[in-house]
Amino acid sequence: MSALHRRRDPALRLASLLLLFSALGSLVLGMVRISFSPVFIAELQRLPGLGTLPAACVDGGIASYSGLSLATGAAPSVNAACLTHIQDSAQASLGVQPLVLVAVLAILGAVGITLWGPRWHRLASGPLSVGAAVLLAVDAPNLAGVFAGHFGHGASAVTSGPDVGLWVVDGLLLLVVLVQLASAGVAWARGALAPLE
Repeated sequence: MSALHRRRDPALRLASLLLLFSALGSLVLGMVRISFSPVFIAELQRLPGLGTLPAACVDGGIASYSGLSLATGAAPSVNAACLTHIQDSAQASLGVQPLVLVAVLAILGAVGITLWGPRWHRLASGPLSVGAAVLLAVDAPNLAGVFAGHFGHGASAVTSGPDVGLWVVDGLLLLVVLVQLASAGVAWARGALAPLE
């Protein structure tokens, strides 16, 4: 390993660790929002005598699940203005979501490998970061079915989609890979140009 690479690697590891720890910290943000589906709202509005859903239900959704609540089965953040009859938000807990748990473990694995610091840490922490980002993104639309099954309602009544936290966490995880690729590219370019100097 060249002296230049030895000097640059600690900076790369530090940048990777900061991004990975930021991603872990951002798991407390809302990552998936459960809402009533537009089809269900339209059907409800057509039925006489039932009125319409409160505006808070349409605009604010039903509940927002953080990565932490999905990985541990903890209670979500419930939109109390919509679901005033839910006194304890723990009732809306969906339990441990396997894909989210695996994603969190992948992030922790990337942190461990980067802290350990073998020369090949980029070859492992990069794919782990991308894998975690993909798992989180894939899981977000599927939680509507889990929510509907949990409450015994038809899956067509609710929909789920990414909340702001998902974009933050996935963005940080992808930045880990971009930083590593940029560092590798700079090191390769310097090595290629070294004979010319």
